[in-house]
Amino acid sequence: MKSRIAHSAVPTFKYKVTRYLLEKEVVMNWSTLNKCILMLFLGSLMHVIWAIWKSVVLLTPELWRWVNLALLKQQLVINLFGLFVFIGMIGICHYFRKQDWTRRYMPYIAVATFVVSLCRDGYLVGVLSPATMVTYISLPTVGLVLFERRIVYSALIPATLYLVSCGYLSFFGQLTYAPLFLLTDFPYKNGFWVLSMLFFIVPILLTCLVLFEILLSQWRYREALIAHLSQVDPLTNTFNRRSINQCLEQLNHKQAPSYAVILVDLDHFKQINDEHGHHKGDEALVQVCHVLAGHIREQDVLGRFGGEEFILVLKQATAHQAKQVAERCRQAITQIELYDEHNQPIHFTASFGIALSHHNTPYEKLLSQADQALYQAKAYGRNQVVLYQPLEPAAS
Repeated sequence: MKSRIAHSAVPTFKYKVTRYLLEKEVVMNWSTLNKCILMLFLGSLMHVIWAIWKSVVLLTPELWRWVNLALLKQQLVINLFGLFVFIGMIGICHYFRKQDWTRRYMPYIAVATFVVSLCRDGYLVGVLSPATMVTYISLPTVGLVLFERRIVYSALIPATLYLVSCGYLSFFGQLTYAPLFLLTDFPYKNGFWVLSMLFFIVPILLTCLVLFEILLSQWRYREALIAHLSQVDPLTNTFNRRSINQCLEQLNHKQAPSYAVILVDLDHFKQINDEHGHHKGDEALVQVCHVLAGHIREQDVLGRFGGEEFILVLKQATAHQAKQVAERCRQAITQIELYDEHNQPIHFTASFGIALSHHNTPYEKLLSQADQALYQAKAYGRNQVVLYQPLEPAAS
């Protein structure tokens, strides 16, 4: 039979891989240097895109009347130089990642270099152009997700002052606005200028959207993993006590039909830990979990309720059905094959206490009744199944 547990008692290969990806491969969990390498790689792509645009303009004489050719050639060389600078910084981050100075200073240097290159080209195409504005809004937002605030603001504040100063001086004619273009008319009437703005905007916008999507998706996965880990027992990977209580509370709230609660406690479990070590005790708990999971229905719930105590919640079950399930589980536990380091068998048993809900019995009371039945099973010599029976009032 299948059981309704969070995952199998022993995590599957797929679960291990998923957990590794969520915990280790989340971009936000990368080291600061790895994030720097990602940012420098994206910066290299930006220089490649700018170089491509300038090369196309230089190879298209029809467009020369719209641009400052001398400045364009100069900036093409600067873009190629910037590309090699970014590649070199990637190499420094990679090959000197274990050096303390690299971890301490390279994030500031890399972010500053990245922002300076964007500000320089932002001035060339116009500080108030759509390309510059999209870059200014998008990249700091992503940066604040990836890096510590002091790293981002150490570059963002000077960049803001620079762009504001350029805009102010351009407005009063002290600086040429968008010196890369020869704008003799309102820029939005210049089709070449508009298309150029789109060429600069689209790669930056798509890059930021992809990063946002990756970060958001991984954030959601990590939140889901945290929620999962808060609901399960880390050893057996079954529901923990908190999740079981929530399940019972929901059954009470929905006024579900009669259901049974079975408490399972391993007999003399401390002896296994004392004589064979805690690793063998853990192995015993995992195998018991396998056995219990294999003898209940998919609709039923299995959880670890304490150290060596488990709980079964059998939905829509009668007292007879509950006793049958408990008895099958009891017998199966006695047949578990567990061996010590000398390959000698380790035998152990379990006691079972059963309580049945009646007329929307509060789950706290039901747990108390199951615990009383379990205590009776222990008192009867252990390795027993006991159904809670309410005491009949004494005759007067």
